[in-house]
Order: sequence, then C-alpha cells, then structure tokens
Amino acid sequence: MGVAEVLDNLRAELSGCLLVAYADLQSRLVLCASSAGSPAQEELDALSKSAHLALDGNIADGAQALWANETENAPASSAMLMTGREVRVFLRCPGNASEALILVSEARADLAALQDCAYAALDRIVALDS
Repeated sequence: MGVAEVLDNLRAELSGCLLVAYADLQSRLVLCASSAGSPAQEELDALSKSAHLALDGNIADGAQALWANETENAPASSAMLMTGREVRVFLRCPGNASEALILVSEARADLAALQDCAYAALDRIVALDS
C-alpha cells in the first residue's frame, strides 16, 4: 500500500471528508492528495502554505506564547481552522517534523473521529518509510 492508497482509504472512511493531502512543510508542497473532485494546483499550493503557517509559521508563532511554558518551544503537532462551511485539520507527521497531513471536511464532521483516523493514517504512512 502506498501513500496515495492510504489517503484514498482515509477519505473514504470519513463521512464528509472532501480532501486529504500529504505535504512537505519546508518546501510547502503537496506530495500526494486524494479528493472527491479535481482541485486546482493553486488550491493545493494554498493548503500546503496554510499547513506551514499553522504548524511552523506565523499562526504557530503567535500561539506559541499560550503553551511556551509547557512545551519548551516544541513545534505545534496539530492545528484546526473552522468556518461555518468547512474544517481544515493539519497534523504534523510524528518523528518527521517536515511532513504533515491536511484534511478538509464539511463543518458537520465528527472531529474526534476525523483526528483519530488521521493519526492512524499517519502511522501507516510513517511505516511505509521504515
């Protein structure tokens, strides 16, 4: 099973999941994606830039002050952006600080299930590199 298949399975498993992408935070590039439609390259580029901002960039820097005493400047491992229409979840790959999973889902998504399934998918992706 490759990364593309892991992403396809994750999207199929989650009701209301519109897009799942695996991105490199340093280069800000989507390495692989699974979507119900055909997202434009610009949309994928924007998602990877958002993941970078949320986990390593200005958003993470601004939030760092809230948990700095607890984590000693550890990078954010997850972030969530919510609107009335959708939820965007960014999860840093464990053991590999430069890669992340991005999920875009309908606003009505079960966030606990989404996060649990996404972390399980990340574990499968990490295992592929081993």
